[in-house]
Amino acid sequence: MTRTINISLNVPENYGMDELTRQLTAYGEMLIMRRQHKERTRRRFSQHFLSGLSMPENVSDRELVDDYLKEKYGV
Repeated sequence: MTRTINISLNVPENYGMDELTRQLTAYGEMLIMRRQHKERTRRRFSQHFLSGLSMPENVSDRELVDDYLKEKYGV
């Protein structure tokens, strides 16, 4: 869908309006594509992030913390 955006901008008289319009259009398209890409990536990542994780059965939180500390820091 194409939309027209009115922007107030102080432009010097000797500045080419056609070139400025082309540059602003290209920049706007880049911003839109970048945002769409981030949204797609974020959704896909969150769908699969926790799919393979599960908590071990019959183990307390304290035991998990102790095991982590031993493994990470040798404590």
